[in-house]
Amino acid sequence: MKKYFLFFVLALVALPLAGCKNRVRVELTSSPVEAASLRGAGTYSPGEEITVSARPEPGWEFVGWTQGEEAVAATPDYTFVVRNKIKLTANFQPLEYAVSALAQGPGSVRQPGESASYGRDYSLSAIPEGGYRFVCWIDEGEIVGYKADYTFTVAGDRELTALFWPDLDLEVGEGGRVEEAFTLEPARVSLKAVPAAGYEFFGWLDLETGQEAELGEVLSFTPDRIRRLLARFRQELVSADGSDLAAVVGKTTTIGRYAPADLVELPSSLSVKGRRVRKEVAQALEVMAQAARAEGVVLDVDSGYRSYSTQDDLFYRYAKRDGVLAAERYSARPGQSEHQLGTAVDFGGTNKNYSDAFADTAPGKWLAANAHNYGFALSYPRGKEEVTGYMFEPWHYRYVGLELAREWKETGLTLIEFLSAKGLVP
Repeated sequence: MKKYFLFFVLALVALPLAGCKNRVRVELTSSPVEAASLRGAGTYSPGEEITVSARPEPGWEFVGWTQGEEAVAATPDYTFVVRNKIKLTANFQPLEYAVSALAQGPGSVRQPGESASYGRDYSLSAIPEGGYRFVCWIDEGEIVGYKADYTFTVAGDRELTALFWPDLDLEVGEGGRVEEAFTLEPARVSLKAVPAAGYEFFGWLDLETGQEAELGEVLSFTPDRIRRLLARFRQELVSADGSDLAAVVGKTTTIGRYAPADLVELPSSLSVKGRRVRKEVAQALEVMAQAARAEGVVLDVDSGYRSYSTQDDLFYRYAKRDGVLAAERYSARPGQSEHQLGTAVDFGGTNKNYSDAFADTAPGKWLAANAHNYGFALSYPRGKEEVTGYMFEPWHYRYVGLELAREWKETGLTLIEFLSAKGLVP
């Protein structure tokens, strides 16, 4: 009895072992590996009918099932009867997408010759025509790139636009930088001037017209024509006391809206036009004119005190006529003019007024040799424009007092150098 029981137990154990030995394995792979997810791999009984499936990831399309080098099915779902161990490969290829690139504005787009296959790097180049610049790449109304050479990885259909606008020739002066921004609808360019520490913004200059385009730090415009602009910066101005005879007045200082309280009108013997100066200056002019007449030279004051508003009108009248940069060589901006002090005068009375030739006239020669002995100094000598900021003006003298004028004459410095060197800058 025991013998039969043992035989029965051994038979029960042997049955499942025999079943395991007869099962076969189905292996699945995809090419490339990342192209799909697969279902159906495992172990099966011989003669069992199974279905394996290949589901492509985005950007891939199914090509067919192969076993080794042999194609066995052309559909993602493959049904077959398991006979022996089998290894199947699901083959995929990247999808081909449509990429178009158009130019908006005078320019062109260069595209590569290869197809736009999924996962491939695709490069475009925007090429502006003369007088135009590339702005950005646009896709479905959104900006996707700011460089003319644009590379992206293909992941779908693309309709790109290369935007071209008229050239912006931008010069940035010392002492700051410029930030550019723009909008597409409406098409606007905004430039923001950012001064460096110790500097201030000094206005936008249109180099085509020579006129100031904007005084504020932000300049905004429609990109409808070529623009040549200069962003100007200057050192922060130092305030000077206009009531001080020795005040340093130049392009790095300002006397604001100072107006002297002791202005007097010059007699016709000194000024045919009846110009005004400070009282002390008028007295010094009387003495100097008498000395000149004693030597046969007649002095006439053609211009004297000018208010802040008068200087403002005068400067911008010159700027409109000759352009800002040219005007700045011979006319001061309001708050920076020696005439606003009430101590500076322009001599005339000749047929060579307001020209270099005034230096060769009788009044011009006499003043150059003697004015310092009466408290007057030549403000803008020949060949010193880089120092004074103004071209040679042999007719322009400023009263600084007898002591300072004589000391200035001995140094050989320009007046602004002399006053600055004496530590008279506030």
